[in-house]
Amino acid sequence: MPEVNEDASLLIATSWQALGRAEIGRGDTRLCDSTVVILFAGFFLEASLTELIDKLGRMQDMRDFLRVQHPGLQDKLGWFYNEYVARDKAPTRKQMYKRGITRKLRRRFPGFSTIHKFRNDVAHGVINNSARSLTRTRLLRQQAKEIVDSLFEISAKAGHDVLRETTYWQAITIHAQQQSKDV
Repeated sequence: MPEVNEDASLLIATSWQALGRAEIGRGDTRLCDSTVVILFAGFFLEASLTELIDKLGRMQDMRDFLRVQHPGLQDKLGWFYNEYVARDKAPTRKQMYKRGITRKLRRRFPGFSTIHKFRNDVAHGVINNSARSLTRTRLLRQQAKEIVDSLFEISAKAGHDVLRETTYWQAITIHAQQQSKDV
């Protein structure tokens, strides 16, 4: 399936390749492969969300609302939800959290909480139990893909049909061309 840009295509493909290794691989590498699956699925989610917000022309609006230059994944998703899903929009980031955006995100986007926590734990040098189960690993990867699909559906319903037109092979070609220029 095409993705929103070359980075998202490579990230989800890396997750898929690691899943294949985890499913047929040796038991002693399964935790490492499963960690890569979930981590790159989380990266895919954030890359897709960031690109979607950018293609909607709303990046500065999001930063202004959140009052940060480089918002985290939960803040970005919270802003998106507040803008495109919420019936009663919170006027500020503080109010958005006060009104329970964290709970709303977890209810609307199954798997988000675990993916977000896993990614943050890895960033701090901790591998939590999510990657210890291959069944859980498969589910979280699928949920990341479903969240991204849902974000594009929400955007389309709001009248902003953002195309997903970059395939994995196009992404590889683009990155290979960029690397050859850098050498």
